[in-house]
Amino acid sequence: MDLFLGIDIGTSAGRGLITDITGKIIADYRVPHEISMPRPGWAEQDADKVWWNDFLEIVRVLLQTPGVAASDIRAVGISAIAPCVLPVDKTGNPLRPGILYGIDSRAGAEIRELEERVGVKALFSLSGQNLSAQSCCPKIRWIKNNEPEVYEKTACFLSAAGYLVYRLTGRFTLDIYNAMAYGPLYDIRRKSWDSTYEKEVTETSRLPELIWSTDTAGTVSARAAELTGLPRGTPVICGTADAMAEAVSVGLHRDGDMMMMYGSSNFFILRTDRFLPQEYSWASYFAVPGENNYVLAGGMTSAGNLFKWLRETFPGRSFSQWEELSAQSSPGAGGLALLPYFAGERTPVNNPHAKGALFGLTLRSKAGDVYRAFQEALAYGVRHNIETLREKGVEARRIFAIGGISQSRQLLQIISDVSRCPQLIAREKAGAPYGDAFLAALGTGFSGGISDISRWVRYEHTIEPGDGHRDLYDEGFERYKALYKALEPFMSKSTW
Repeated sequence: MDLFLGIDIGTSAGRGLITDITGKIIADYRVPHEISMPRPGWAEQDADKVWWNDFLEIVRVLLQTPGVAASDIRAVGISAIAPCVLPVDKTGNPLRPGILYGIDSRAGAEIRELEERVGVKALFSLSGQNLSAQSCCPKIRWIKNNEPEVYEKTACFLSAAGYLVYRLTGRFTLDIYNAMAYGPLYDIRRKSWDSTYEKEVTETSRLPELIWSTDTAGTVSARAAELTGLPRGTPVICGTADAMAEAVSVGLHRDGDMMMMYGSSNFFILRTDRFLPQEYSWASYFAVPGENNYVLAGGMTSAGNLFKWLRETFPGRSFSQWEELSAQSSPGAGGLALLPYFAGERTPVNNPHAKGALFGLTLRSKAGDVYRAFQEALAYGVRHNIETLREKGVEARRIFAIGGISQSRQLLQIISDVSRCPQLIAREKAGAPYGDAFLAALGTGFSGGISDISRWVRYEHTIEPGDGHRDLYDEGFERYKALYKALEPFMSKSTW
């Protein structure tokens, strides 16, 4: 039997599965974990205690599944939270916890320094995007500025997926899709590192080897085989970011396909047939090599974590109870408007100092209005991204919704109503590890091409936008943008 192992280490959990060549899931396992937030604006995870231990536990459990033989595993695909910055020494040992993606906004000063030293236009011209809290080079510079002893010992700055691939194969790699986060050290047109601005960040010799997500990074080493139970010599592909693996898992493979991932944060990937760098999103390449093989990506820093914060800050109600209260509210949330920038914001605002705000409270405001305002704020953020892309001439023809909070039909309906976009829901909701398994099959020659994912994926239903409250949501969207514009001057004040 030909089996494929896909493992994803996400923000709040690791998940792995084993599929056969038809996409049937043979085994599936999930393990939760936590984020460390030692200071405001910081978000970290321990590479060994979280990423590698999750991987080991997942593989151990999956290989104990009746009917699964380790010798039947033909390839391993890995994805993980990204972009992340993990400095390791020359023997591959982590020198500090990994610094996470856009939810970690510590490097605001370094962003400004690089913009001043390199120039915003030069940054954009070289890497195809502006710097943001999502960018890796400002965080590398932060380590250089604030933890010089760590920086001096660093042999390579790895991603989360790259660290797991290293533990399995002994090779430092990074997929080409993920490289978009490394401006100004990455030349997006040449798909290679660029040494022009090394002095401002770090030597490119400290960066991983760039290969495609489906390229074989190596095979399971003797030591890794001993630790994991995987056969020595099993191919391991380079892998990719969790968001790209999610995109593959729902069937994104042609021009105009958009994946909209609703996890702790929100992230989208739009497949295009043109290279379209723009300041309000991130241009890169799709997971596999080929002609006209580009993507635009972006997303909101806060999505599911907004509702987690609300339930934990005001305990006593379950998720379903909050949704029941929201149903008693009405479109427009009783006049409330929320800015969902609880951890800064990525696209299209690109402001790591952005703050959340709840406007319009009166003595008549109810708890259900507040929850509805949170739901509508996420919807307005999604619309803001989609409309910004549309203004640049890029249209999403099919939108695939995935992620934990996409399980809420109520929330998805609000998002479709506000954004005026239908959303397809895949029947199989395994997410990123499902995409990893497919990419592993593709990369090792067991699948003929990326379009074969359409043989794996089926859709159970579509959320269609309603027309009943269009004018009200148009007005709410304009208020949403105006509220940010009015409050933005105050958001850089650390004491406010």
